[in-house]
This record gives sequence, C-alpha cells and structure tokens, in this order.
Amino acid sequence: MNTVTEFMGLKINSPIVIGSCGLTADVEELIKFEAAGAGAIILKSIFEEQILNETSNNVRNQEFFNFPDSYDYIMNYSQTHAVEKYLNLIRDAKQKIQIPVIASVNCISNSEWLNFAVKMQNAGADGIELNMFILPADVNLTTEDIERFYEETIHIIRRAITIPVSIKISHYFTSLTRFVQKISLMGIANINIFNRFMMMDIDIENLKTKPAKITSEPSEIYDTIRWTAILSKAVRCGLTSGGGVHNEADVVKLLLAGANAVQVVSHIYNEGCNFITKSNQFLLQYMERHNYNSIEKFRGLMSLKNNQPSDFLRVQFMKYFANIK
Repeated sequence: MNTVTEFMGLKINSPIVIGSCGLTADVEELIKFEAAGAGAIILKSIFEEQILNETSNNVRNQEFFNFPDSYDYIMNYSQTHAVEKYLNLIRDAKQKIQIPVIASVNCISNSEWLNFAVKMQNAGADGIELNMFILPADVNLTTEDIERFYEETIHIIRRAITIPVSIKISHYFTSLTRFVQKISLMGIANINIFNRFMMMDIDIENLKTKPAKITSEPSEIYDTIRWTAILSKAVRCGLTSGGGVHNEADVVKLLLAGANAVQVVSHIYNEGCNFITKSNQFLLQYMERHNYNSIEKFRGLMSLKNNQPSDFLRVQFMKYFANIK
C-alpha cells in the first residue's frame, strides 16, 4: 500500500498538505512537518496590502514629501526588502527540505501578482498558490466584475510562469460549481477550497469590533465535505480541500469525497506534528481494512462523480425532522 497522490500536478507521498499560516514562515517548523510525513508545504502568504502599509509607515516623516526622489527611493527600497525576505524564505526552504515548497501570494492588483509570481518562480518555488478574494459587499460590483478579476489574473500568471499554479477560493460565488469548472479549464493545476477569512465579533459593552476565533471549528468539515463531493465532479484540474479538519478520519472523508489532497492548518496549531503522523497511520490502516492498495482506488467513491445519491445536494431538514414534534 502507498499513500502517494497528486497535488498541483506533483507527486507527493502523503495527501496531507500544510496550509499557509504563521508556522510555515519558519524553516525549522518546515523541517519538522516533513519529518512527520507531510506531503507538501504552502508557505505563509506574502500580502501586497501589508507591504504597502509597512512601506507607507516607513515614510511617514513629513520631510520626505518635500523631496519626491527620496520618497520614491525609500518606498521602492522598503517594498524590495519585504519581497526579498520572502524570496529568501523560499530559497532556504528548498535547501532544507525535499518535499514540494509552494509559495503563496495575496495581492490586490494584477500588476503585483505578476511581479511576485515571477520572482517566486526564479527563487525556486515548486508552485504558486494565488490567495484571491474580493468581498462582494459593493453594490456597484457585479458578479461579472468579480469573476473577470480572477480570469484576467489567471491569464496573466499562466503566460508569465511555467511552474504549477493553484487558486485558493472562497464560497462567495453566485454559481460556485459553474465558476470552478470555468477556471479549472484555464490551465491551472489545482483549486483549493476553501479560503478561511478573518472574522469579526462585536464588543457590546465598549461598542468596538474585535477579532473572532482564528482557528476553524470541527463542524466546518461538513460544508467542506459537501462541496468537495460536488466540485470534484466539475473540476478539470486537481482539487485540494480544507476547512474543519480536526481528526484523522476527516482526511479519509475528504479523499472519499473526491479531493486529491487535504490542506490542514488549525489542528496543526492544536496538536502539532503529531496530527500529521497519526493521520498517515490512520489512512494506511483504513486502506488495509478495505483492501485499497492506493488512494486512487477509493478517492471520489462518495462524490457525485461516481453517481452517488444526491444527499449532498439536499439543504433542507425535511426528512431529518419529519417525525420530531
């Protein structure tokens, strides 16, 4: 038996992929993840918006505004320094570990996507994850506007680089299945569902907003399972699923639903590298019990692609609560 699968067109020895987070910005942690049996690692995202904010803070001194050349120099130097720091992380990771190292970039403009992606490829990244999202809160922004941003970005990136590209998306699309299938035909290697966002809470006494819990909840896995089972039928590229993975069985469930790989973040914070080892062991034991000698023997058996009953398409509780008064 072996647990080899495909992620972004790359062969990896385990379906467990460590998602982009603070831990993946530390090469010493990456070494531990590899030793524990992770199949691939996605580095912490570099955020264009954060770089712009930091560079602006560096030039707040009013005297620069009287010397435009100096102002531009400091701005460019600060941005270059921030990007170079990330490129050094890629280079260091490639020297220290053997499993695929995927760069992750979160940008707010098409021009910077291209700039970052080319530099990451040149630094040695095995692939690039584009962490893309536009909150559909502007009444003047149409569905077509949002989808066009994704499509134009994919076209630009695919023309500029040769390494595999993965698109990390959210739930927020008018027709998620149609859109996922559309972009999966644009030459990308993988679609990653779903992006986890910063959530806000309200302090009712002080009338202020405050960050909600950062890590996922175990109950989130059910929505991920549903959409994995649905989207695995529609995509024409690899599919990676994540969100709510908190026990070893969740990895098997997402593979059964049709995922090629499973991205984990929150429970790595909770349990550490031990979760990777336990999940790989559980996966092998499951395969042995059911006489599967490879992941492909059972991947997608519970997806719509394999003509399973349409339970994943049901959203109401009619049957469940039919006899409850």
